[in-house]
Amino acid sequence: MTKYEIWSLLLNTLIAVGLFGVVILALFGDWIRNKIFPAQLDIEILDKNGELTIMDNGHKVIYYHIHVVNKKSVVVKNCMLFLKSIQKLEAGGSFVDIPVSVPPRYVWSPAETTPEAVDIIKSHIADFGYVIDSSTDFKPTVTPILNSFRGNLEHHETFRYYIQIVSENYNPKHLFGIEVTWDGQWPENLKEMYKHLVIKRI
Repeated sequence: MTKYEIWSLLLNTLIAVGLFGVVILALFGDWIRNKIFPAQLDIEILDKNGELTIMDNGHKVIYYHIHVVNKKSVVVKNCMLFLKSIQKLEAGGSFVDIPVSVPPRYVWSPAETTPEAVDIIKSHIADFGYVIDSSTDFKPTVTPILNSFRGNLEHHETFRYYIQIVSENYNPKHLFGIEVTWDGQWPENLKEMYKHLVIKRI
């Protein structure tokens, strides 16, 4: 075999390998990138004091929000949050499971204009729950609310809400927990309210 034939064979081989690599990247590029540079999200309490506003009927309401933060440069596509599990603190100090037959979905903020699923580049805010001045319970901001739903927290109770993140390219194996305790008092001062309705990551 002449030198020309050897170089020609080598060049054709490199071209074939290059074309094969292009095809593989076209077919499995996203999967390869997700394996080499996996996404990583975290959930934080946006403001433990909550946000005070007034409803159309004149009642005052405090909303609590969670902040979904993207720790990597990978865009998390079509992300949704679900209330996967709930636990209630019993008198003996142990937490017991509250059945959640159909995990409801949390609502992204603002709820009026944001779709069910969002792409998270840096971060995104979701509604977590709210309490009305005349109410007897703290309600998670989830949909749909079924008749069997038992996740509303009443006075002098402690619940742990476990959130599942679901997206096209990021599905963590663990759940994100948020604990809420309320003694039933409802002062208008938000910093004072935090002494009575305590919300924290666990």
